[in-house]
Formats: sequence, structure tokens, C-alpha cells
Amino acid sequence: MWGAHCAPNRQGLSVPAVAALAAVVAGVLAAGPVWLRAAEPPDARAADPAAEPGLPPAGPERAPGGQTPVDVALKEETFEVARQLVKDFPNDANAIGVMGTMCDGYGNTAEAVTWWQKCLEADPTRADAYHAMATAARRKGEYQRAVELWRKAEAIGPNLPGMYRAYAEVLLETGKPEEAVAAAEKELALNPDSLEAHVLLGKACLGLKESDKAAAHYEKARRIKPDDSRSYYGLATLYARQGQTDKAREYMEQFQKARAEEEKAKREARDEALDSRAWAAKILSKVHTDAGRLYAAHRNPEKAEEHWRRAAAVDPGNRVCRHALVDLYLGTGRDRQALTFSEQLRLIDPKNVTYHLNTGALLVQLQMYDAAEEAVRKGIELAPNNPTGYLSLVRILLFRQQRIPEAKTLAQRLVELEPTASNYALLGEACDRAGDLPGALAAIERAIALEPGNQRFRAVYQRLQQKK
Repeated sequence: MWGAHCAPNRQGLSVPAVAALAAVVAGVLAAGPVWLRAAEPPDARAADPAAEPGLPPAGPERAPGGQTPVDVALKEETFEVARQLVKDFPNDANAIGVMGTMCDGYGNTAEAVTWWQKCLEADPTRADAYHAMATAARRKGEYQRAVELWRKAEAIGPNLPGMYRAYAEVLLETGKPEEAVAAAEKELALNPDSLEAHVLLGKACLGLKESDKAAAHYEKARRIKPDDSRSYYGLATLYARQGQTDKAREYMEQFQKARAEEEKAKREARDEALDSRAWAAKILSKVHTDAGRLYAAHRNPEKAEEHWRRAAAVDPGNRVCRHALVDLYLGTGRDRQALTFSEQLRLIDPKNVTYHLNTGALLVQLQMYDAAEEAVRKGIELAPNNPTGYLSLVRILLFRQQRIPEAKTLAQRLVELEPTASNYALLGEACDRAGDLPGALAAIERAIALEPGNQRFRAVYQRLQQKK
């Protein structure tokens, strides 16, 4: 899978950690279910009548009020892609599930549920089908039905991402904080850095009058996302109840500032959601993304690529299809094409450290060293305690035989962050290149102490000893 680090070796070639195409396809499949319920736009609840029994509608012949011919064309393409998937893979639960996602995205929840039920008939182990139906039931206010469906999902897929968070939210909404705590803790076990789980636990513990636990969860949420208003509100409420008015006032002021920013972002998002063309494009892009995964699973990489490229073209913010394309291109030796979509990911999420480091690795592979160094340095700037960035930059500098004293300093920081045998050996090389023989010997001795059986380290030690 893309995300493995590439580094230059002594011959100037990089070593990408990618396998053959079969492994790439397996990695795509390992990414999880290919379909999930799309988010609901504010005005997407009007359903079209089914064109024929058992099939979703083909879309109106002319645009309804507020829609343009372009919107209608995107919708018709979406339905056509989904129909073709069911036609090509009639017994594949993934294809059937995509139909459900698409119908739900266009407001036909009843039709979506029918397809999700068919998905379970094809594969009774699909916890995500129960999760999707539970989410739909919750939207309709059928909380008991939602809880029943989530319990079924948990029974067959206890590690489904996001399930416990949604389950906990409903339990809180229905006045069951003890059960909500249990569900949110399961979400936290799956994802220790889940902002939503910590916020939910803070709220539930506050309701149970477990002040210390509530404060701890809200503080953790605040560290994960300092600009999230809910943690400030929770802390303000907590301290107000305890009579600590100064603290309560401080957190309430921070809540109001964060809330104002959130409301601004929400208005912008609402404006985008009300843009029927943008909404239609997002649904189409997701269906093409899922179609690509299905064709990849059925060993048709050419068709998968076609769908993923269309998904990327339709939605400039779709990261999933771009991840898939980078994996595909790396697995088939098309590094320049992989770089194109890797760079797009950097633009979509410029604060994502992994995107910068992976792009740097690809640039090394293509011997574009100046650009590689810039990308890796950006990764270090964003995550100064992430050892991967230092490892990459030290290797680049040593390979290029540039700024060796800086390479030595960076290698020292690397072993502070990650004191492994290989990192100490790299520090030894940097010290040797910088003319620091005692430092080189000390580093390689530490590497040998950590891996006594490593003959390469011992050979380096013997070579350094001969320099004395």
C-alpha cells in the first residue's frame, strides 16, 4: 500500500515498499468496505419513483426546479454506473451495497434499505449494511430500531469503524448515559485519538456526575482539536457546576470564539451542500470510487483505473480515489503518474504529514532531489517529533553528499526520537562523513549492542577501527 517509505540506497536508486499488482489489489480490498452511506444534503429528501420494480430510478428526463442539465447528467451517470455494477457482479454484496448508498444519497431511503437488505441476503456478515440501515433509522427518529440494528452490526462486525460512535450518540439522545459510555469506550479502544469518542465520553460522564472523568475526556478532546467548541462548552459547564466561576467564564469565552468559527464554516458548507451540482458530483465521484474498488477486486485493473480517474476528475477533493491511483501506479511502475496524484493529495490536505513524506519518497524515486527535500522538510515542520521525516532527510543529504554537518545533527535527533539499531547505524555513517570518528564508533557500538547478530554493523565497526 502507498504510505510505505521510500529511501535512496547507495547506488542512487530508491526502494519503494510496494508489491506486485496482486498485492496492490489486496491492499485496496483491505482498506475496508467499498460503500458507506453518503452524507445527506439539506434538500435531498425528495425521492424519484422507481423506473421499474427492484431498480433505482434512471433520473428525470428534465431537471427539476433548481437543477441544471449538468446536474441531471451527473445523476444519470451515477445511476448508470451503479446499474452496470449490479449487472457485472449480480451476486457481489459490494455492488448491491453501492446501489443502497446511491439511492440514499439521492434521498430515496426506503429504496436504499431494500438494497441493503439484499446485500445482507448476498452476504449475511456485512456489518456495514446493518450500520447503514441503523443510521437511516436514526435520521427518521426511529431510535429503538437504530439501536437494534447497531446491536446486530456489533454482533457480526465488532471492529467496524465509526459504528460505536453513532451508537453512543443515540444512546445519549435517548437518556442512557451508562450504555453510551460503554459504546464510546469501545470506539476509543478502536481509535484512541477519536475526537468524537472523547467528546461523547465527556458529555456522558458529565451527565453521570463523574466530574474528573468528564474533565479528562474534554481535555483530551481539546488537545486533539483545539478549535472544537464542544470541549470548551463541556468544561465551562463542569466548572460552573463546581462553582469555579473564573474557570467557567474563561472556557465559555473560548467556546464562543470557537463556536463563531464553526458557524462560519457551517454556513460555507451549507452553501456548498445547497449547490446541487456540487452534491451530484460528490455522489458520482463516490460511486466511481467504489466501482474502481470492485473492478480491482475482480482483477480488472484497467477498468478500476478508468473509474478512479473519473472519480478524481469529478470531485477535486476525493482523497480515496487518489490513494487508490497512487497505489495502482506504484504497483505497476508508473511513478510519474503516481506523483501527479500524490501532489494532488498534498494540495487537498496540506497539513497531512504523511502526504508530504510520501511525495518526498516518490520524488526521490524519480531523482528529483531538490523537490524531495522540500517535501520532506515540510513534513518535519508539521510534525517535529515524527522520526520518519528525519530518517528521510538524513538519507537524502547523505546520498547527495550535501550539508553533512546538518545530516549529523538530524541523525542525532532521529535516535532521540527512535533509538533503533538501524538509526544508530545511520548516525554512525553521518558522523563518519562529518569526520567525527569517535562519534561514529560510539553510534555503531550502540547499534551492535541493540542487534548483536548483525554482521553488517560489525563490518562497519571493523572498518572504522582501522581508521584509528
